[in-house]
Amino acid sequence: MRLHPFGKVTRRTRKIWVSFGYVLLGTVALTLFAGWVQIGRDTDRAHCSDAITASFLGAGDMVAPPIRFRDVADAMGIATRHGPGPRSRLLPEDTGSGLAWADYDGDGDWDLYLVSFPGPLGGAAASGGTNRLFRNDGDRFTDVTETAGVADPDGFGMGASFADFDDDGDVDLYVTNYGPNRLYRNRGDGTFEDVAKTAGVADSLWSTGACWGDFDRDGNLDLYVCNYVRFDIESEFYLSSDSTEPGAVPFTLNPNAFDPQPNRLYRNRGDGTFEEVAGLCGVSNPEGRSLAATFCDLDGDGWLDLYVNNDVSANKLLRNMAGDLGGDGPCFFADLSTITGTADPRGSMGLSIGEVAAAGEGDGLPDLFITHWVAQENAFYQSTLTAGSQLEYRDKTRQFRLGEISIDTVGWGTALVDLDLDGWIDLAVANGSTLERTDDGRQLIAEPAFLFWNDGERFHNVAAEAGTALSRPYSGRGLAAADFDGDGDIDLAVAVNRGRMLLLRNESPTANRSLIVTLRGRAAACFGARVQLDVKDRPQVRWWGSDVSYLSMHAPEMVFGLGKNGAADRVQVRWADGKTTVLTDVAAGRIEVAHPDAAASAKTRLADRFGKEHR
Repeated sequence: MRLHPFGKVTRRTRKIWVSFGYVLLGTVALTLFAGWVQIGRDTDRAHCSDAITASFLGAGDMVAPPIRFRDVADAMGIATRHGPGPRSRLLPEDTGSGLAWADYDGDGDWDLYLVSFPGPLGGAAASGGTNRLFRNDGDRFTDVTETAGVADPDGFGMGASFADFDDDGDVDLYVTNYGPNRLYRNRGDGTFEDVAKTAGVADSLWSTGACWGDFDRDGNLDLYVCNYVRFDIESEFYLSSDSTEPGAVPFTLNPNAFDPQPNRLYRNRGDGTFEEVAGLCGVSNPEGRSLAATFCDLDGDGWLDLYVNNDVSANKLLRNMAGDLGGDGPCFFADLSTITGTADPRGSMGLSIGEVAAAGEGDGLPDLFITHWVAQENAFYQSTLTAGSQLEYRDKTRQFRLGEISIDTVGWGTALVDLDLDGWIDLAVANGSTLERTDDGRQLIAEPAFLFWNDGERFHNVAAEAGTALSRPYSGRGLAAADFDGDGDIDLAVAVNRGRMLLLRNESPTANRSLIVTLRGRAAACFGARVQLDVKDRPQVRWWGSDVSYLSMHAPEMVFGLGKNGAADRVQVRWADGKTTVLTDVAAGRIEVAHPDAAASAKTRLADRFGKEHR
C-alpha cells in the first residue's frame, strides 16, 4: 500500500487540504483574471481598438459620431516645411515649434502664423527656413511674410501669440525664441515693425510659451513669458556630445541636464513699454523649466490667476491675491500648487483650459488638461470649491479614460473644443516622441494624434476613424483651433517638427448647429473673460484667450455646439474687468458681443464670411 507522504490522512487533514486546494485554485484564478484585465487595460493604448476598451467600462454599445477631418494644407496654398536642414540632436531643435491664428488684417477671417527656425542650431549656415504669415483669402491662403515683415530670419523660433497690446484696434504679434524675442507691432496697413527692445520685452533667454492678461486690472494688457533651460550652444562640449548608446537619450536632449531659467512678467505701462515684475509679484518660478502658462480666473473671484506648466519640475498654480487685498495692495501671487493638488512634477508640455464635466457635474470653474512625456499619463484635473470656498482639483484622468492611452506617447499641443457640435467638449492632442528611431538616430519617432470624442461621461479616441491624415504618425508639436473656412465648426492646424504642417478641415457630416461668439472691446477686458452659454438649462463655459495649447494660440472665438437646438437660451459674458453682458434667445450662427464701454449696441450679428451655410 502507498502511504500518503504526510502520514495518515484523517478527516480533519482532508478538510484542511481541500480548503488549501480551494484557496490555491482561487489564487491562480485571480492571478489569471488580473492578467486578463491587465491585457485589457493595455488595449487602451493608442494602437488598439476603442471598442475593446469600451467593453470594460460598460460602453460596448457606444457608437461614436462620424467625425471626419481632411488635410487641405497643400490645396489651400500652405506648403512650407518646418526647420530645414539636418537634425543636430540638440534640445532646442526638437522642442519647437508652434503656430497662431488671428485676424491681423481685420477682414473678418482667421490668418495663420507658423513658427520655424532658419536651420540646424549647430549648423554652419542657415538653410533658408523662416517663420511664415499666411493671409486667409477665403478659398486659399497667401504667403505675405515678406510684405508684412514678420519672417524673423535671425530668430530660432519657438512660439507665437497675437494680442492688441497697444489698444490701437489691430492685433500685434509676440514671437518667442531660443534667443531674443520679437514684438511685432501692427501698423494697421498689413505691415509690422519689431518694437521688442524699445518695449522692454526682448528677453534673451530661451523663451517658450507666452500668455496675455490684465492681472492688475489697470486696463492695460500684461504679458507672461515662460523660459526653459540654460542651453549654451557656444559650448564646444555640447556640440561634441553627438555619440550615445543605441536607444539612449543623449544629454543634449535631456532637460534635466540643464539649469532652469526664470520666467518674466511684463506689466504694461500703457505707453508702449513694459516693466518686468515677476520677482516682485512672486511668479518668476526660478526652479521651473517652463513650457506653457495661462492667465485665467481659476477660483471665480474676478482676478486672473496664473498656472504654469513645468518640464521635469513641479507645475505652479499661482493665485492672484489682489481681490483679498481690496485691489489696491502690492502685486502678490500665492503659490497654491500643493494644497490644490496641481503640483504635477512630471514632464508637462501642453496645457488646455475649459470646463469638462460629466452630466450634472459642472461647477462653472475651469478644469486643466496637461500633456506629458512618454511613460507618464496625461493629466485631467477637475476643479471644485470646498465647503470653505477653497479651490482644489481632483485627478479625473482615469475616470474620463485619458490616462493609459497616453503612456506610450509624448503629448504636446492640445485643444478642448466641441468637434461634433453636440454640446460636449471634445479633446484634440498632437503627439510626437522626443526619442530617436533605433534605425536612424537623426530622426525622431513619429506618433499619431489623439482625437477624443466625449459621450457625456467619458472620452473615446476616434482618431483612426477620423480620416487618413489623423491615422498617420507625425512629430507633432503645436496645435491651434479655428473655424478658418467659416462654416461653423472647428478646424485644426498642427505644427510638425521638421515636417509640413497639417491644416485639418472639419468635414464631419452632422445636423448639429453652433453659435460662434467673438468679443469686441479693449484687449485687457477680453483676455480671460468668462463666456457662458445656456441651452435647455445646461451650461457651457469658455474662457476667452486662456486655452493656450503648446507654443500656440487658438483663434479668438468660442464655438459652442447647440446640438439640434436652433438657439441658445442665454449668453453671459463676464468681462475680465468685472463688467457683465447678458443676452437672451440668441439664434445659431455668429455673434459679436461688445463690451459695455465699446459701443452702444451690445449685440452684432455677423454676416457669413464666405457665403456658406452656417451650421
